[in-house]
Amino acid sequence: MRLSRVPGGAALRRAGLAMAAGALLLAGCGGAEEPAAAPGDERIAVAASVPPLAYLVDRLGGERVATTVLVPPGTEPHAYEPSPRQIAALADAHLFVEIGHPAFPFEARFLDHLAATNPGLQVVEVAAAVELLEAGDDEHDHGEAMTDPHVWLAPGTMARAAREVAAALVQLDPEHARDVRARLDAFLADIAALDRRLAAVAAGAKRRSFLVHHAAWTYLAAEYGLDQVAVEAGGREPGPRQLARIAETARREGIRVVFVQQGFSPQSAQVLADELGGRVVALDPMAYDWLATMHRVADGLEEALR
Repeated sequence: MRLSRVPGGAALRRAGLAMAAGALLLAGCGGAEEPAAAPGDERIAVAASVPPLAYLVDRLGGERVATTVLVPPGTEPHAYEPSPRQIAALADAHLFVEIGHPAFPFEARFLDHLAATNPGLQVVEVAAAVELLEAGDDEHDHGEAMTDPHVWLAPGTMARAAREVAAALVQLDPEHARDVRARLDAFLADIAALDRRLAAVAAGAKRRSFLVHHAAWTYLAAEYGLDQVAVEAGGREPGPRQLARIAETARREGIRVVFVQQGFSPQSAQVLADELGGRVVALDPMAYDWLATMHRVADGLEEALR
């Protein structure tokens, strides 16, 4: 993670992105977005790329923060573009918590614009201290790098991000530093308890592999010595031969649970689960309540690995 300031008056990082940001401001408007904190509101205005990062900010900032999520629930983040009104509404944000992965190009466009309009903005980049990993068997194209952008789905990454966000909030709101640190301690305790649970699930597992439709759980798997086997490849549904190979692998490993993303019901996942005599379990890596999501993951893994 990196805590930094967008340099005031500096040239935008790339001319092409600067032009794109300008085009966003001149383009058609979309729905009206409210600013993170209205004029006269003394709370810290924070923008977060995705709902789980907004949860992190809210856990640490409490009532002292007004958090806006750039990518709304149910939206595909890889192709998302912030609207002109959204960019304008966040021009006075104090802090931006971003993922910092090439799969989310809207973050670069957002920051390029705010470099000119909001030079005091602080930025926490969650992926900055993370070794980016290829997404297992899934060769999906998330951008210029073939790596998994879902870095927030590992407890260790979220703990590091929490410390960085807490440091930023203390700097922005020193009068309430004690409250921020107390909330940080409580959140880190929750993460430690989650880590102990996931470690226990992995230690007691009869198998090391679990089956997913989309390989979003690379960092979680790496943190606990597990392997995800992805049904989807290259962003495409598997053909009959590939599905047969996956089913053969799953039967050999004794896998009977297929994890899918909430809100999606890929036919291939259900076909595979039926073939294995198992079931499909829906998880949402973009859900706001990160801690509850991760405990549901632990529930699912406990079933899938036993």
